[in-house]
Amino acid sequence: MKQLLTTLSLLLLLAVATASADSEFLDEFKDIYGELDFDLLKTNAAVIDVKDFVYKKDVAEFTFDEGTFYLMRQFGDRYSTAYFEGKGHAKIMVPPKAERIDLAAISPDSLVDQEFKTCLIRMADNLDVDLLGKYDHEIKTLPWKTYNRIKQTQLEFFFKPLVYHRYDFYFQLLRSLYERADDGYFWTKFDRYTFNFDPNRPEQVIIGYEYEGGDQTATEGAVFQRQEYNKYDNAELSDIKYETTILEKSGTLEMAGLDAGTVLGAAIDLKLLVNPDSLRFVTLFLDRKFKLDSIQVNGKDLDFHRRHDFSFTGLILPEYYHAGDTLDITIFYRGKDYTELFPYVDNPAASSYAFDFIQPNNYNYFMPGMGSPEEIEDGRVMIKVMPNNKFRTFELRGFPTGLDTLPVVSEIGLTLNFLKWDLMQKKYSDCFIPDDIFETTMTEAFNYMAGDFGAPPGTFEVAVSPAGYRTMPGLMEAPQIACVTSGPMEAFGGFRTLAGLAAGEQWFGSLLQPATDREVWLVDALPEYASMLYIEKEMGGTYYTNLFGRRDSVDVARSINKDRPMAAGSRVSKTVRANKGVWIFHMLRYLMHDLETHSDASFMKFMQELMLYYNARPFTNADFIARAEKYVGRPLKEWFDYWLYGKGYPKLKGEYKFVEEGGQKYAQLDVVAEDLNDVFKVPVIIRVAGTDGKSMFFREEFGNGENSIKIGPFTSEPSELYMNEFFSVYADVDVKKKN
Repeated sequence: MKQLLTTLSLLLLLAVATASADSEFLDEFKDIYGELDFDLLKTNAAVIDVKDFVYKKDVAEFTFDEGTFYLMRQFGDRYSTAYFEGKGHAKIMVPPKAERIDLAAISPDSLVDQEFKTCLIRMADNLDVDLLGKYDHEIKTLPWKTYNRIKQTQLEFFFKPLVYHRYDFYFQLLRSLYERADDGYFWTKFDRYTFNFDPNRPEQVIIGYEYEGGDQTATEGAVFQRQEYNKYDNAELSDIKYETTILEKSGTLEMAGLDAGTVLGAAIDLKLLVNPDSLRFVTLFLDRKFKLDSIQVNGKDLDFHRRHDFSFTGLILPEYYHAGDTLDITIFYRGKDYTELFPYVDNPAASSYAFDFIQPNNYNYFMPGMGSPEEIEDGRVMIKVMPNNKFRTFELRGFPTGLDTLPVVSEIGLTLNFLKWDLMQKKYSDCFIPDDIFETTMTEAFNYMAGDFGAPPGTFEVAVSPAGYRTMPGLMEAPQIACVTSGPMEAFGGFRTLAGLAAGEQWFGSLLQPATDREVWLVDALPEYASMLYIEKEMGGTYYTNLFGRRDSVDVARSINKDRPMAAGSRVSKTVRANKGVWIFHMLRYLMHDLETHSDASFMKFMQELMLYYNARPFTNADFIARAEKYVGRPLKEWFDYWLYGKGYPKLKGEYKFVEEGGQKYAQLDVVAEDLNDVFKVPVIIRVAGTDGKSMFFREEFGNGENSIKIGPFTSEPSELYMNEFFSVYADVDVKKKN
């Protein structure tokens, strides 16, 4: 054991010592990277007067009617920056319907049809060759007035690497400059729009918009794959090829700190599968609060580029690798106050974990797959962690000292180990959840989930923590100091909302395997809706109070134009993803609801199948739709196009009256539906109450515009009609009885 620890320490020291020993290629790379950012004042430019010049880039067409180009930042005989002033026009098509809707959410239209007087381009394609081959040019110093216009209009501002960017645009441009081709990198800013074609991102076309003056970054409004891939149908948007897939994560972590959350040193091995035909530059992410010391590939030092304020890390491989190759990457880092412990890539695929965990002897950590502590030296222990399951993300909870455990056996025989922490201060008397309420409610929520969904996947022991929200199988967390037992939160379910979510994430948590970012709404909504089912079971009508509160939250987002198609992934705020996602599940429930027996059996089978399937293999939105159709019993393309790939909000207004025909009673409804598209008909549950106290239920569909619908006949004399029973659809409904 002492030898193992010594080896880890030596590796970390070597990592720090060799981090500054850059290769010649990396030295050159850094020099060029710096030149990409040099100021344009007094720079030489190839000056070209153009007329009726048309340049096409994937789905974009730029027409430069008349004006002057300045080609700058030259490398060899090629240029990487172009500035145009004069008269121009941009037309950008957005083939995926969901992305048109998303662009319209943040910009004036669902496509781009914009005139401009100035335009700045950063490129690694052949725009410079096309211009120089078609027009004469002169080499001149960039005029002061022109330089000043570029500065005043901030045309380069949104390209500069900022902490708000997920990618380092300079790195992406430079990696494409080394492989200069017709489909090379192309970024442009004109008016309030940005257009980015990046051949080395999972989805290559990105259209942004300066949503508000003073924005630090352009808001991404449409993101989709290049034209030649033809992935434009909503059902195909999740068919994305990522450059790498993490197959395994392993290594050694040494932990310390007053909060037990400091990483003294980490040596993490990633086994990466290469997916494209050839690859030399690799995109990797590591929480920006970590100090990255060194990276190796196949046991040799690797060049990498990382700005201190970025999670983005660009790896520069010593040679090209090809589809099917695997890379053994070792990453050495340290730090604290992180949110993501391990390195990750764009691809959200789940991977296996196996690592040695070194910690002080009096510390307590909780995570799946832990072995028994083994003493090593200096009052430290080592624990081997080898979970049986693959995880999308891996969380842990550390407590430095003073921890007791209270075991409580659940109804399925699984022990819930309640962690009693002596540092949990009870002086917050207004917000401290008493032990008996905390333990009883958490156990109650767990038992409910187990009753509906069976044993949680991959869990053999559960630690129940009174701090934080890092819930995953084997670690169930809900804050014991939380102001939820009085005030507005009490009406929504109080502490049960937190206990239900923590329990729900045992079944719908970090084992879920979304195929792409476009499925992240399911990761947010599934545990939230499981919690809602628990609240309904224990508190009845509070379910609807909670549901309406979530609708109010989405309505606020809509009022400030922040409601976007759910399938836009993390471009949608997490609050909207969770709250609107809950409504999608609620509406599906009442599409599956048996109106004669009032049984939710089909919906519960649907939820159980999601739990079994989505914790075991990758899923897409198309998979989800297919499963919903299976339990509803009919196609739901238009339904999901509206609720998942769109952002509508139906309004139903009209009146009804009871009529008699052939000695039988019917209800005649005349309803105008607004804010639907031309094909979607919104299904609404209607209840007709009889004078005998009995009710009949109907499910009717309303299309955009005027609807005249007759329902019946009724088995008893009708007295009232109730539109949108069970709040079966997220809509404004105002249908009254005709006098």
